[in-house]
Amino acid sequence: AGGGPASAPVRAGHRIGVLALGIAVAVPAVLPSLDGGLLNRQGSGGGPGSGGGTISAVNPLVSLQDSLNQPENREVLRYRTSSQTTQDMYLRIVALDKFDGASWKSSERHVTDVPSRLPAPTGLGPAVRTTSVDTTISAAEWYAQNWLPLPYPADKVQIDGRWRYEPEGRTLVGDRGQTTRGARYRVTSLMVEPTADQLASAPPPNPRLLREYTEVPDSLPPVVSQTAREVTSGASNAYQKAVKLQDWFAVNGGFRYDTEVQSGSGSTAIAKFLKQKAGFCVHFSFSMAAMARTLGIPARVAVGFTPGTSQADGSVSVGLKDAHAWPELYFEGVGWTRFEPTPSRGTQPDYTMEQTPSGEVPDEPSAQPSTSSEPTAAPSASDSCAPELRKEGGCDAAAVPQPGDGSSGGGLSVSTVTSWSSLALLLFVVPLLPMLWRRRVRARRLDGSGGRTEQDAADRILAAWHELVDTAWDFGVLPDDSQTSRKAVARIVRLTELDDEARRAGERVAAAVEQVLYAPHPRPVAGVADDVRAVLAGLQAGSGRRERLRALLAPRSAIQVVWAAARRWSALVDRWGAPRWARWATQLRGPRGERG
Repeated sequence: AGGGPASAPVRAGHRIGVLALGIAVAVPAVLPSLDGGLLNRQGSGGGPGSGGGTISAVNPLVSLQDSLNQPENREVLRYRTSSQTTQDMYLRIVALDKFDGASWKSSERHVTDVPSRLPAPTGLGPAVRTTSVDTTISAAEWYAQNWLPLPYPADKVQIDGRWRYEPEGRTLVGDRGQTTRGARYRVTSLMVEPTADQLASAPPPNPRLLREYTEVPDSLPPVVSQTAREVTSGASNAYQKAVKLQDWFAVNGGFRYDTEVQSGSGSTAIAKFLKQKAGFCVHFSFSMAAMARTLGIPARVAVGFTPGTSQADGSVSVGLKDAHAWPELYFEGVGWTRFEPTPSRGTQPDYTMEQTPSGEVPDEPSAQPSTSSEPTAAPSASDSCAPELRKEGGCDAAAVPQPGDGSSGGGLSVSTVTSWSSLALLLFVVPLLPMLWRRRVRARRLDGSGGRTEQDAADRILAAWHELVDTAWDFGVLPDDSQTSRKAVARIVRLTELDDEARRAGERVAAAVEQVLYAPHPRPVAGVADDVRAVLAGLQAGSGRRERLRALLAPRSAIQVVWAAARRWSALVDRWGAPRWARWATQLRGPRGERG
């Protein structure tokens, strides 16, 4: 869900039914007004100062899927924040806590007047590090819905209008037709920074909360809990189980992000998703939360927006395509804790990453260089032909016998030889193109020659970084453009279990990238290309024969060639325009009534 990298032009063929997953969540971001669509008809209370009333979210009008598939990423919100980084600045609208096996929805909850300061977050203890963050948010004039997007957990909300507070979900909801349209408000929130140790050592939650938030219906297919147990095998505590679930969905479980899946129905929707492995944020968050509940981990689903995109003026823009859903799992002493199972969307929290000993690397910058730079087109057979094929004349043209060569009489015709040579080229060379393209790109990126200016050195370091990310991709680690270079390397190390030598090499590359992007006066860094080669050697050493062959012969990162070709074709079509095609079609049809 969310912004971030553009969706791949090539869509997976699997289309699974998930009405229970795809329709039950609403982010009413594409209608000018909902007029209480998320409120019951009785409203949210008895009027100002009443302190009572209930709310419910039983009839969402617009699904998240609709927002994500809009052709234009229309701005919904814009904010400024005192936080040094926005990667955890998720703007939360509502929490879905009721799971009936076919859908997630919000329970009917009691609402009160908005207090001057919100109560302390449930379960958050004093041992966990927190930082107070001030954020000012402006909603677009066209964006009107009843739930107020807030960073979580909010501590204080300053806003005009008729708003009520729902304590269990820590959400604000409009009263008597109040919507977000054109709202300007200020939020003081807490950035909660638990450590992995604090989450791993969390004591059991109180019995009421455990009972309510681990409830699953009898209709849930057994394969859901069975898969959860298999995925988390070897985990010794709830935190380790949660991280294993997150990584299985986001990284190593073979899932694909796809916003165009078809709707379905019934309690088997999650089981179908686990089998087909194609979907978008709703599928991933709903499924992880359900699986966590089967493991005895309290879970619910949050709906809102990912952090958005930083602007040149220091503000952050949140658009329709930032609409998102994510699971929240409860850990006593920390409270409700965000996880990110959706591949390539949002950001995985620090506490789910491998912990780096303090003092080893400098303070973290706020962003990672994008790995989505447009690749060059795949090499032709003549550009990067293997020596053996070049000797055989298989790169530039088929070796066609000339008249008079060889024996006379009933030999093969020139056209026949050409046809067979072309077929041989197709069968033997085309399958090698991904490998040849990767070898060519790797050689170019790690080539130490070129200019000697500071900009030339910076370009070489960034090229080496792109090669490191693509190399890890070839070995099964999907790139995540939302992470800093240091976090990206830590993620690669954790998921591939790199040895110490390769890990240190990767960290040196990440540090060099930080120098280029964030240091006022970047220092020249030597040996970056060699460090990337060391990471490649570590990935090869830690992989089985089958995975090594896959990375060599069918590198996953080669799909970028297809994406680039699709973008160019789309640009070409846009440039020519539909009117020209229409005129051509009219000319081809000829005058009406003409008969041949």
